[in-house]
Amino acid sequence: MKRLRKLIIYTLLLIGTIVMIAPFAWMLVTSFKLPSEVNSWPPKWTTKSFLSQREVKVIPSTGTTSSVKGLSLREALTFVSKKTHGLVLLVNDDPFYRGKLTIRLKGKTYAKIDPTNFYNFINSIKQPTQFLVTDDEKNNPELYFEKVLLNYVSGSTPVFKRDIFIDSLTSSIETLLDGIDTIQTFGIERIQNENEKSQFIAFLDNKVVELQELKTKIQKFKSGESLILSIRELEEIHKLLTNYNLLYSGSNEVSDNYNSAIANSIYKNFEEIDFFLKIYSYFVSVQKFFVDRDIVAKPMSDRERINLLIERTKDLKDHELIKKIISKNGMDNLLDEFAKVIDENVQKMHGISSNDLTTLKSLINAIVNVGFENNLNVEDELKVSFKKFMEKLESVVGFNLTYTSAKSKLDAFSQEYKSSDELFKTIALNILELQSLRMIYENTKYAWKLIDAPKFVSAVLVKEGKNIEIVMEDVSPVYFMDDGINKVQVSFSTMDILKNVFQNYALAWNSAPFGRYYFNTVFISVVTTILEVIISAMAAYAFSWMNFPGKSILFSVFLATMMVPGEVLLVPNFITITKFGWIDTYYALIIPWVVSVFSIFLMRQHFMSLPSELFDAAKIDGCSHWRYLWQIVVPLSKPVVITSALLKFVGSWNSFLWVLIVTNSPKYRTLTVGLSTFSSEVGTLYNMLMAAATFSILPVVIIFLFTQKYFVRGIARTGLK
Repeated sequence: MKRLRKLIIYTLLLIGTIVMIAPFAWMLVTSFKLPSEVNSWPPKWTTKSFLSQREVKVIPSTGTTSSVKGLSLREALTFVSKKTHGLVLLVNDDPFYRGKLTIRLKGKTYAKIDPTNFYNFINSIKQPTQFLVTDDEKNNPELYFEKVLLNYVSGSTPVFKRDIFIDSLTSSIETLLDGIDTIQTFGIERIQNENEKSQFIAFLDNKVVELQELKTKIQKFKSGESLILSIRELEEIHKLLTNYNLLYSGSNEVSDNYNSAIANSIYKNFEEIDFFLKIYSYFVSVQKFFVDRDIVAKPMSDRERINLLIERTKDLKDHELIKKIISKNGMDNLLDEFAKVIDENVQKMHGISSNDLTTLKSLINAIVNVGFENNLNVEDELKVSFKKFMEKLESVVGFNLTYTSAKSKLDAFSQEYKSSDELFKTIALNILELQSLRMIYENTKYAWKLIDAPKFVSAVLVKEGKNIEIVMEDVSPVYFMDDGINKVQVSFSTMDILKNVFQNYALAWNSAPFGRYYFNTVFISVVTTILEVIISAMAAYAFSWMNFPGKSILFSVFLATMMVPGEVLLVPNFITITKFGWIDTYYALIIPWVVSVFSIFLMRQHFMSLPSELFDAAKIDGCSHWRYLWQIVVPLSKPVVITSALLKFVGSWNSFLWVLIVTNSPKYRTLTVGLSTFSSEVGTLYNMLMAAATFSILPVVIIFLFTQKYFVRGIARTGLK
């Protein structure tokens, strides 16, 4: 019986321990998880962050516009968008930030097409209006293939998206069946020839059966492994539509209407499939060159990246200035620092104000963009003079609202500055220089080191783990859009795995000014705790060792205030703080919370447990109340003082609501308010939230582990004689 009782007690203790620890363990595990694992069901205690190898799903694309996130105002005024030339693999999976990247290209094919051969082929087939070959596409067939593939299978809204296309084809069949029913009910009598009428009736009856069979067969394609219909499935649908000859061979008013309905519904779908399959068949047939190896790449070190950036910028006229900025500040703020220095140089050289320079940069940037849009060699034109560039641009641009508006404003500035042509030319060349640096910077910032790659691959860029850009030379990326590149492989070393596990912590820390939040939290908690311990010790000493009128009543009033919920005091305290002008200051976060009735009560009870003979002996030796408190009472009450301090520190560290309502800027906010960074109207990033929560509570846990013996002793001995 005794053993059974022990077993029950230990079992309950074990269950209680698990119940208490499980939420913290789940928080820790979640902080290691990848985004897709957070909302997976059923939830798992494991994560792919510990894997040494991952397969990452990707979606091939081309023709993206290069852009840079987080531009400063100074950079945004001179931003010129440019096209990238490469195969872009959009990551349709959890992002990755390191490891050895392997992109399977070995055995895949590409082509070098003779434009004449292509033009002869394209003229031999019927082309839809929107796919008539342009002059550029005659000389560059890859542009035409890209346009076709993007429209039908690879774009954002492809024609052959499985559910949409099958629904459209099924709807066409149903519409035709309704049309046949209408003809059989109302239109058949309009055929005068009885023999023709009977033949057409039999034909319609037969087609109703065939259309119902066709509808059933087509609907089977609604389900499939991919969102886009595969080439094999399109060929099967094409064969089905070919086998069912739905057109009526005779001719009369009713049958002509029927044939017209066929042509405008089902046969439109058929023609689209037929055109695409012919283009695709030719596209595959010309690919006679085989890729001899895969792409293997790994991240560069910071030193390698800086050296590469310096090497790539050696042809820029401000190369020495760029090297100087990099050696002083590193890569991170290069663009903004460079823009700042060249602006200062222009101001000194031409005596122009910063406001005028900002306006001019915006206007000249608009003019430069118009030049690029009209295929001008802007830099060569500017080397002569800005005036000559404007004359050349005006001769080719015709009427352009952006150009006209910017030119009229520049004319006004030219009246104000004597050397306006040289000023405008300098600003324009600086804009081009900054843009060149920006492109080099972006391509270097995201560049991975090529370990192995085909000769035509010049670089691999991995942008924030969300897309991979393969820069190619002399080979069009369009040949790899449909070539089964739907996964890439990433392998991780031991150090990479360790970094992957704590990746959410790094992302969470950098997503908000958590360094400032940490300082504020520590500063407020420490100051509040010290002030509270001092005030509570003095008050507790007064209530325990000093005699004064109304002592018991006043202490009872103090205890009664503990019955008032803290939320009731929020509004009065907020009004008081506002009157003092302390909103968004440390005063508001510290002063209202330096007095704690519970702390006074806890210390008083412990002080009363000290022997009165100690106080008498101290008085005989001439000890004052102040000296007796700090040299005798407090040292003897170390456990309860530490307990009080720990409770206050934890309470101040975890404070949220008060901090939220009395602060307006990150300068004074604390960690608990910073955690709201990961929650928004569209959802919560639970993995990053849990990571931030973990490093937020870690200091408190460590402090408790080192002070728990004092905490237990302080609570256990309080009030004992």
